[in-house]
Amino acid sequence: MLQYTNHWFAHSEWSIERFAYELLAPALVAAKLVEDDLEQTDGEAWTRQRKAWATRVGRIFNGTSPFPLEWKWVWVNVLPTEYAAQIRRDCLELIGVLDIRAPIVAPGKPTPTAANLGEVLHEFGSFVSAATPAHDGRYCLEDDPKAVDLMLQEGADVLAALVTELLAVSAGTGRSVPLLSFLFAAARQQAVRYG
Repeated sequence: MLQYTNHWFAHSEWSIERFAYELLAPALVAAKLVEDDLEQTDGEAWTRQRKAWATRVGRIFNGTSPFPLEWKWVWVNVLPTEYAAQIRRDCLELIGVLDIRAPIVAPGKPTPTAANLGEVLHEFGSFVSAATPAHDGRYCLEDDPKAVDLMLQEGADVLAALVTELLAVSAGTGRSVPLLSFLFAAARQQAVRYG
């Protein structure tokens, strides 16, 4: 998480101080994870508080303070979408779960849901781009293990994006997803078989 956040800082105009005070602190207060009065009217108090937040978050970055795990999802959610998505994928990968985001709807009540077909196409493009092991028309032990791992990861990302999109279509239209239970059963069986 810190690595992705640092990467964002390095490739944007954001800094630890600005991130800590303008994004993270208000989100943590809104989530009731910290008690803090961010509405300082006095310029000196505002400067002190901004520096205090920068110091607090800076200590997390340099390892002198532990990362508060209860802040994890608040932190992720204030990052730009592309960084947040990668962190989410990495966290879910640690526990062997695909990043499938099912829309929240009332049972039996179709509700308009956002279409995100662009994400499916983007992930598919990444998969095709990573398909170097397939370039000779076969898969074998001579394929580069790093290239194979990348292709498998990109393929899993395509599946997650596609299932997420199918669930959104189903939730928005009230139609069932064909063979969805079969897909989940196959995924569970694969996980059991290959650990």
